[in-house]
Parts: sequence; C-alpha cells; structure tokens
Amino acid sequence: MKTQATITIIGLLAAPLTLVSCGSVPTTQAEMNTKMDEVTPKAKKKIADMVEQDSTLQPLVDDAYGVIIFPSIASGALILGGQGGDGVVFKGGAPWGVAKLAAGSIGLQIGGETFSELVIMKDEDAFNTVTANKFSFTAGLTASAVKAGAALDARFENGVAAFVSTNGGLMASAAIGGQEISCFPADVE
Repeated sequence: MKTQATITIIGLLAAPLTLVSCGSVPTTQAEMNTKMDEVTPKAKKKIADMVEQDSTLQPLVDDAYGVIIFPSIASGALILGGQGGDGVVFKGGAPWGVAKLAAGSIGLQIGGETFSELVIMKDEDAFNTVTANKFSFTAGLTASAVKAGAALDARFENGVAAFVSTNGGLMASAAIGGQEISCFPADVE
C-alpha cells in the first residue's frame, strides 16, 4: 500500500516536467517538410490573432529581423513546474525553421494553463543569438501581455522582446525568465 502511494506521489510530482519534452525534432528533410507544412499555417494564424488583439504589434512584427511564435505553451505545476511548447521561426517574414521551448521550476506551486508566446528579434545579431544555440531568457524577465497598445511599451533586452496571450482567460504578464528556446532550421540536410 505504501509503495503504491509513493509511486502515485512521484508520478504527480514528475508530471509537469513531461511538458518540457513536447514533440520531437524532425531528423530528415521529409519529416521537416511535413512538420513545417503542418505548423506554419497555425503559427501565421496565431500571429494574426495576436496582432488583432493589439494592432501596435504589427509594426514590430513587420520591422523585425525574425520572430518565433509558440501557438500553445503548456504550463503546469504540482510543487515541480514545467512549461513546454513547439513553435515556428520566421526570418524576414518567411518560415525559417522550428523551435522548442522548455522551462522548469521548483517551489510551492500548483495549477496549469496554456498560453501563446511571440518572441521578436529586432536585428540580425538578436536572431543569430537566439537561433544559434539554446537561448535562455534571463531570470526575472517578464513578457508583455497582448492587449490593446501594450506593444508601444515593449521592452527589448539585447534586441529581443516577448509577448504572451492566454488561450482563454486574462493575463497581466508572464514570467519567462529561465525559459530555454532551441531552434532548428528547416534545411536539415
């Protein structure tokens, strides 16, 4: 009886960490082409939805060297917390590749939600920094909530700014410090 309870508790504590391993990265060109065909329309729609919520985002997206959109990031916690999601990287408005987001935390926490995140890279240096290796947002950084006029006060750090939108409900801002983003170009070969 004790063993079953221990296994159940360990399972509940570990469940949020499974969020950080959403999906796999395509390893062949055919798999990548299929993945890009599947996710790019959803990504473009999510950007359009976010711009509809805050029209002041449009110039930032238009003038950006690149953007990453994560249409749905799952976030959950039961003492141990995690976030994870798949996204699309755009360079100069054209699909460049896929991205994965992961984060974990430990502390008194419980709950879950899903949200979308738009990462704007202002210039080539910011784009190269984010897409070259695992990129992490600095601790304590928060993303601006997508709402009318919010993009006017966008805070760029090293040429990068992030915006979040809940997939239901309201959000004032979201802590994104500690999120890791890994990017994979669509040209696998």
